[in-house]
Amino acid sequence: MKPRSLILPIIGAGLSVGCASPFDARWDNPVYRSLQTKYSQRDQQPNPAETPPNPIIKDLETQSSLEINDAIRIAIENHPKLRAAGYRIDAATAMVVQSGLHPNPSLNMESEALGSNAGRGGETAFTIEQQIVLGNQLNNAQDVARSDKLSTQIEFEALEFAIATQVSTAYFSVLSAKQRLQRNQELVALSTQLLDSVNARFDAGSATETDRLRAEVVYEQALLSLDATRFQLDAANQSLASALGTDSKIDTPLITEIDQLPVLPTHDQLIASTLETNSKVSLAKLAIERAKQSHKLAQSQSSPDLFVSVGPRYSDIDNETTVDLGLSLEIPLFDRNQGETQATLSQRLSASAQLREVQLELLAEVSNAWSNYQSSLSAANRYRDQLIPKSERTLELTKLAYESGKTDFLRLLDAQQVLIESRLSYLSTLEQLHHSAALLNELSQSSPHWRNPTPTPQIQSIDHTQTEASR
Repeated sequence: MKPRSLILPIIGAGLSVGCASPFDARWDNPVYRSLQTKYSQRDQQPNPAETPPNPIIKDLETQSSLEINDAIRIAIENHPKLRAAGYRIDAATAMVVQSGLHPNPSLNMESEALGSNAGRGGETAFTIEQQIVLGNQLNNAQDVARSDKLSTQIEFEALEFAIATQVSTAYFSVLSAKQRLQRNQELVALSTQLLDSVNARFDAGSATETDRLRAEVVYEQALLSLDATRFQLDAANQSLASALGTDSKIDTPLITEIDQLPVLPTHDQLIASTLETNSKVSLAKLAIERAKQSHKLAQSQSSPDLFVSVGPRYSDIDNETTVDLGLSLEIPLFDRNQGETQATLSQRLSASAQLREVQLELLAEVSNAWSNYQSSLSAANRYRDQLIPKSERTLELTKLAYESGKTDFLRLLDAQQVLIESRLSYLSTLEQLHHSAALLNELSQSSPHWRNPTPTPQIQSIDHTQTEASR
């Protein structure tokens, strides 16, 4: 047993190692460290009631407005998923320490002839036995544990990008839903005007029952769309709050324009970055190294451990004290750990094949996301430069014709409805465009701008220039 004076420094050193993380994170604060020390000393699970409060509400209260990069930064710094991932890094760090520890010695006592009627006992022996691990097994076990720790760190960083994608998608979904709500409100107003106009004409005998029924259907469809958009906005707001790591309503104004997006690298650059830095590739490469280390550990475990014992022996009969020394070594005659050695060798070969599988899957994901991005970008440009301007021009000409008595009110309402529906489709295209851009950034993992919030990543309006450059 170690003296109590030695135990506390060892615990303190272990806790300082356990606080390690891929980089400084805000959740690794004094409250977190005090709780970790507290529960490590108690050797019990934390009480949920004593968990430190989520500071995200305070962060949002200090923001007069919320730009997309600020939203991602707040989520990265406060999201409970990353807090949980940080604890997994702590656990893996502790296992690196644990895997390199030598077995504890054992203290044995053996006494003969206790309670003899002759009044004299036999022999009493005290021995200390220590298992000595041979074959460099402890170092090999630590290498495996270090690989596991590195895996948790890579997963931590992958989770950052996943949260960034989730926040970006939710953020622009809220912006899109708000504008879609306005457009649908305009549609309801137009359909109301259409219905009133048709009813008046029907009462005057200049419209048929079919015309009135059609106007009523258009009105009901507009109301259904408006109700659906309200629900979508509520859901989008809740999704944004969840993505930021809180269940409270987000009241801070969102100021990033939906028709702007970060500049992306070219397709070839995205492919190269994905195959080099994506966490799945890093984990697959690490799996090969871990399998190699596990194979090495299995080979070293074929070496038997040495057991050494030493201690005094007192003979009551002879009234003398001697010293016993013992050595024990297992003979690896049948079990030489050959099964596990062969299994870990097969795992090495499997890990190598899985790396190629991961690379091929990522190539397909990047190509699919790039295709969606380019398709959305082309559609957004066409809506902005062609469809919406033409719809606006059509409405302008229809208004002039209506004012001069050359067309009826129904045609005017129809032109207004076409313009609103074009703008709604444009919003849907922009929303898909932002989602594809965020997904490409997650796949390539080339721009973790939340770690260094300044300078702000370049932002540009959607135009044809980027489309032509990408080609």
